[in-house]
Amino acid sequence: MSAGRKETCFLTRPTPEGGERRMPIGVIHGARPGERITVFGGQHGTEYAGIEASMRLFRETDPADVTGTIVVSMATHVESLMNWEQFAPTYPEIADMMLEAATGSQYIINCHGGEFTELMHPYVICRLIGNEAAEAVAMRMARALGVGIVSLSKYRGEPPPDPSGARPAWWLWPKKGLCDKLGIPEITPEIGEVGDRDDKLMYDGIVNVLKELGFLPGPAIQFAEPAVIGDRWWLTANQEGIWFPVVTTGEDVEKGQFLGEVRDFFGTVLQRVEAPERAKVMNMNIGMPVKKDGFLIWIGQL
Repeated sequence: MSAGRKETCFLTRPTPEGGERRMPIGVIHGARPGERITVFGGQHGTEYAGIEASMRLFRETDPADVTGTIVVSMATHVESLMNWEQFAPTYPEIADMMLEAATGSQYIINCHGGEFTELMHPYVICRLIGNEAAEAVAMRMARALGVGIVSLSKYRGEPPPDPSGARPAWWLWPKKGLCDKLGIPEITPEIGEVGDRDDKLMYDGIVNVLKELGFLPGPAIQFAEPAVIGDRWWLTANQEGIWFPVVTTGEDVEKGQFLGEVRDFFGTVLQRVEAPERAKVMNMNIGMPVKKDGFLIWIGQL
């Protein structure tokens, strides 16, 4: 019987400007044949928990323990990581390399989280693709991740044109994902915040998913069915200013509860922000400056 092996490489793509984009890939070929899964870390380069967890997954996993193949992208957007760039766009070359890394897999885990100026309550996005069998597997993966809260996301076409050219919030009009293109289950853990490199929750969750799917030996921890986020509210600044929140992520807030305010440099209150309904604070901007229409906080009902 083969002991399995690891291999590493860089996927590369030329840019229109004559440069090159790279993506470090590690492949764990298991000792026994089986399915294939792709794990992405660092599509946004300041979401450190996912990068740390993906590197650790490749580094610490023994191929002799693996059934099938685990493909790991340690830093999906290298430029964003090395340049400390928040909210970096996924350039066409990166999207194409992600498609190459996921092609041939039966499952995808795309690790995300809060960036430098974001607080994030852990949850996992479960992608709906119109295939009941694939969606059921994605929900199994989401449950096995163990964070207890799921957000459902489904591509519904392109949004109506906006005069400003801006795209609506991702949860209103999600973009098409790899799962839509490949027709396979995909989950997106949202774990980690403000540059925190603690990968325990992300790493343990990924390992449990790999056990649940049969890539790693041993029984997976069987968590309770996660709560599914229902209605949600994405609150933004109505003008440029300085943001002063008074709540934090994970906090349950009541309808009308004061969440924070935007002030000018001299302390004049420009905007008072209140909860439109009873909900949980899931994600918020912890940075001071905000631009007009800039993100402040989003809350979701559970």
